[in-house]
Amino acid sequence: MATGRAQLKPGLAWRLTRRDLRLGSGLTLFVYVASHMATHAAGLHSVGLAERALRVSVALWHSLPGSVLLYGAAAIHVALALQSIYQRRTLRIPPLDVLRIALGLAIPTLLIGHAAATRLAFDMYGHLPTYTRIVWNLWMSDNEGRQLALLAPGWLHGCLGVYYAFNRREWFMRWRLAWFALALLLPVLSAVGFFAMGKELAARAADLAWIAANAAPIEAAQRIALLRIRDALLAAYFGAIGAVFVARALRDAWERQRGKLVHIAYPGRSVAVPRGWTVLEASRSHHIAHQSVCGARARCSTCRVRVTAGAAHCPAPAEDEMRTLERIGAPPDVRLACQLRPTGEIALIPLLAAGSVSVRNGAADAIDRDVAIMLVDWHDWNAVAASQLPQDRLYLLARFSETICAVVAQHRGLTNLQRGDSIMAIFGMACPLPEAGRQALDAADGIEMRIVQLNTRLEREFGCGVGLRICIHAGHAIVGEIGQGEVRAIVALGEAVEVVQQMQASPEAATTMVLVSADARHVAAAL
Repeated sequence: MATGRAQLKPGLAWRLTRRDLRLGSGLTLFVYVASHMATHAAGLHSVGLAERALRVSVALWHSLPGSVLLYGAAAIHVALALQSIYQRRTLRIPPLDVLRIALGLAIPTLLIGHAAATRLAFDMYGHLPTYTRIVWNLWMSDNEGRQLALLAPGWLHGCLGVYYAFNRREWFMRWRLAWFALALLLPVLSAVGFFAMGKELAARAADLAWIAANAAPIEAAQRIALLRIRDALLAAYFGAIGAVFVARALRDAWERQRGKLVHIAYPGRSVAVPRGWTVLEASRSHHIAHQSVCGARARCSTCRVRVTAGAAHCPAPAEDEMRTLERIGAPPDVRLACQLRPTGEIALIPLLAAGSVSVRNGAADAIDRDVAIMLVDWHDWNAVAASQLPQDRLYLLARFSETICAVVAQHRGLTNLQRGDSIMAIFGMACPLPEAGRQALDAADGIEMRIVQLNTRLEREFGCGVGLRICIHAGHAIVGEIGQGEVRAIVALGEAVEVVQQMQASPEAATTMVLVSADARHVAAAL
């Protein structure tokens, strides 16, 4: 079935997409907020050090390139956020997404107030943005807490955005504890530094000449003019947000009045939604369970559907969707529900049942990442089983599996009992790949020692032992759980699993107890 999918051109992968613009502008604003907090934190030492740090920050952000970068990033990020809100055909979205959007919309209020109090005060009246003046006036007006609180939405929104963007990257996982410490400590140190500066300046309250020379407040007329500009900018910003919601309501009312509805047929059910809705929005609006991991950003493929009728009413995929579809090798009739906006009647089948894939032990939903895979099997089990009663075979397999699983758990791995005589272990669900490789190698050593002990016991009791074979490889895999209710099992699929299975069937595995791929040795050596 053809759905109008086009192939990406060779040079297209390097073009900026809306996702790239959102990430780039968001990181710019995040760096700006972080640099602001860092200069505040310098106040822990002294106001003088904070002033020197502030001069460096001002030289960067008040320069022409810095100003274009900062305010351009703010304009792009806000415009994309408003566009995203307008394009959403339903606001029935996960609570964490609601929090992230709300925090993101709060960031411009910080930038507008800050720009009016510092940048405009300097450009219009020549008031230098110094901590001596700003902190003193905030301290005397009891507004220091409010000023610090304005940083919180931007910082939290930025932290969530960075986590969503990079939590699957190896370098991010390697330094995850450092990132967490930074996210936690920087705002705390910033607040403490700000209050330390206020106390240091308050000690000079008796020196009226110094206050007049260094910390004199802006004249009343100038302050009123700046406040009016700030209020006008805030009103325009909140008006833009309101206009987006009004435009959404008018669009929906017009589409329903004109009868411009699209019928989407799910297995056993059909729904009608206004034209322009994505399939995922239609599912959520009508309470149809639909798997989605990445928050409708075309980063994963868990919301994918197979279009069984109405392919002519499916617009060709945009670049972000195309990249994900090509990455998973999807056939032409498979699309991402979060991106597909049918223009007419279609029929489809969701390919992943909602809630059918998840990972416990602290992870959520299917995980797509680099892991170390270890395949352990009792390679001569058939010969051993031929001479044992069924009850004895069950006993032998139980002792084998409990030995392997205990060692794997000791080294922080997850196990999947593929067959009674074969166990797959997965390392790296909560740590970087080099650490996962080392865990797998250490687990292999532990299994060898435990099997020697087990064989001594089995030789005495049954006259047989475990013919052990271990294969280890490090690479990319999808890891999740399948099953229903409490009956669930860990499953790993992908390149890493295929390679380790090929190793198990290779001639080398027949003569080697532990077979480790070059990739696994390389990543373990990098630790």
